[in-house]
Amino acid sequence: MDMIKKIAMTASTMLFALTQIFSFYVILTSRQQKIDLVQKQQGSIFSQGISNIDSDLLKMNYQSSMQDYVVTYCFRNNMPEGAALYKEDKELYNSTPYDFDSSQINLKQEEYPFLVKQEKIGDAYLLVFYIDQWIRKSGQKQEKYVYFYAVEITYIFEEGWKLAFLEITISMVASLVMAALLNFLIKRITKPLQAVNEAQRQLIGSMSHELKTPLTAIKGYSETLLHVKLSREQKEKALGYINRESKRLSRLSEKMMELTRLYEPECGIDLKDVSVESLFETVEESVRYKLQEKDMVLRKEGEIHGMKKTLDADLMTSFLINLVNNGIMASQPGSHIYLGADKHCLWVRDEGCGIPTQEVDKVRKAFYRVDKSRSRKSGNMGLGLALCEQIAFVHHGTMEIESQVGKGTKISFVGAKK
Repeated sequence: MDMIKKIAMTASTMLFALTQIFSFYVILTSRQQKIDLVQKQQGSIFSQGISNIDSDLLKMNYQSSMQDYVVTYCFRNNMPEGAALYKEDKELYNSTPYDFDSSQINLKQEEYPFLVKQEKIGDAYLLVFYIDQWIRKSGQKQEKYVYFYAVEITYIFEEGWKLAFLEITISMVASLVMAALLNFLIKRITKPLQAVNEAQRQLIGSMSHELKTPLTAIKGYSETLLHVKLSREQKEKALGYINRESKRLSRLSEKMMELTRLYEPECGIDLKDVSVESLFETVEESVRYKLQEKDMVLRKEGEIHGMKKTLDADLMTSFLINLVNNGIMASQPGSHIYLGADKHCLWVRDEGCGIPTQEVDKVRKAFYRVDKSRSRKSGNMGLGLALCEQIAFVHHGTMEIESQVGKGTKISFVGAKK
């Protein structure tokens, strides 16, 4: 069971981690796509502006003089808002709130065919486009001008982080809910399995304890027969004990196999409409010899004529036989055992010694005996009521015990369907 839980928790953790990674990937990809889109759109604007400036400057190149203010005038008229013009490191025009350092720009790696870089100036994120332009003035050498065009994309980063926070929060909540749901389902699934596992563990432990005493005695008696000279009477006594204990071990083994089978989660039962009269006759036939041994009488009571109940005939026969046998062992010779039924339940009632109130719930457990010395003498292994309890359970019913010390016990199966 612990292994199942560990596997489930590992799966939940991996699912949570994968969800977060996927969310980050989606967010970062989305943000980069926005930036690429802005780069292409604004890049075309910048490219068009450069083309217009080139056209105007080409016309002015034939003039006798071209001052910086002329170049600035052409730049200001052709470039959109957010542009800046530098002559080497000297700023000539700047319609942005940012300063640029043209000496730090590598103009050899061109794209679009101009450079574009993502920059962070202060708290603002920018896409900055730039290109250099060599202009020859009349009678002078060429001079380099650098054009800048800045597009603020801070909102993309802000939206990206907001989206990231929202996506991560949602995915975390979803993952935690999924993990909690998975954990809940695992507990619901494994709880009955754990109960069965614990019950079987206790049964095995109890059975080991039960086997120890007869096996030790059988071993001791057999070794005595092999190595010690005994009288005929002593040999018969030893062999008789070995025979009795062997039979008890055989019965114990059969009971344990039946009880263990009933504890299996997939245990199926064959439900059919069964005649109560026929069921009681089968039970009576099975216990007739034991009743005769103790000079006891089995009587039927209740409205059993023509009554039918939906149940597993074999299991319910075992249920009633176990209760009758318990009643026989708890009663004095010459007393009565009663088999009864009504529309709600089936029951077995005896006139025996009864069960103390504080012991009623305990007798449902495997191997528990109220009177251990009397039970051992009678061969009672303490498995009967545990078996009956489980038979009632697989029928989706309950086993109810009513008892008074010195007056007798009534044990009923409640919940059988007609």
